[in-house]
Amino acid sequence: MLREFSYLFTYSRRFENYSTLARFIFPSSIIILLFTSMHISRNLIVEVYMYTSIFLVELIMASHIRGVRSIINGLKLIISFIIVGSIVFYISSLLGWLSPDPFRIIPGALRLVAFFTALVLFFQVITIREWRRIFNALGLKKQSMLFSMIMLQIPTTMYYLSEAATTIRLKYKGKKIHKIVVPLILLSLYTSRSMIESYVLYGVSLESKLTLFKKKDIFIYTLLLTVTILVIFGALV
Repeated sequence: MLREFSYLFTYSRRFENYSTLARFIFPSSIIILLFTSMHISRNLIVEVYMYTSIFLVELIMASHIRGVRSIINGLKLIISFIIVGSIVFYISSLLGWLSPDPFRIIPGALRLVAFFTALVLFFQVITIREWRRIFNALGLKKQSMLFSMIMLQIPTTMYYLSEAATTIRLKYKGKKIHKIVVPLILLSLYTSRSMIESYVLYGVSLESKLTLFKKKDIFIYTLLLTVTILVIFGALV
């Protein structure tokens, strides 16, 4: 599960035929629509309709990146936490303990899944070099290096965490899972040091070209227009 989750934070070359601007606008617009939907929805059904529409559009975009199955497999970890949290809230409400409205848990869970999917789309459709170029254009050169190191470290750490956990389970038959902590910390430190050394020796490349428009961008803008119309329709119902 962790291995599939780590793949959500890696760039996909399938979107190189789309402009940088369109690839950046799509997840940004989705996040704006999510926050807008939260404030303009009039009732629970409309809110669920809006979040479902947004999430379906995200899945359409994801199908062009890695396929729907890869995205769903990567979201299993987040969905598992949401299910466990929802069960805890429902039990709390049944026992009379302080908890949110049980009927609000459903749109809240949908909003969380859609919001997280929009965030990981930033990692999947924009390259590290493009992020560096964007930060550099904003005068944030140091922040660009820090951000690129984080983007490289997150999927690597989660991937090796999955490999270490599998090894420990096979060796100790599901026991002593805590033994993966030390090797994971050492691996993270080693990977970070290797990246810093590569930056010092070879420097940071900022040669990536930021493009504003390509012919295939029409597909992205059509998706955004469609989901915007769906949200507006929900607000007017």
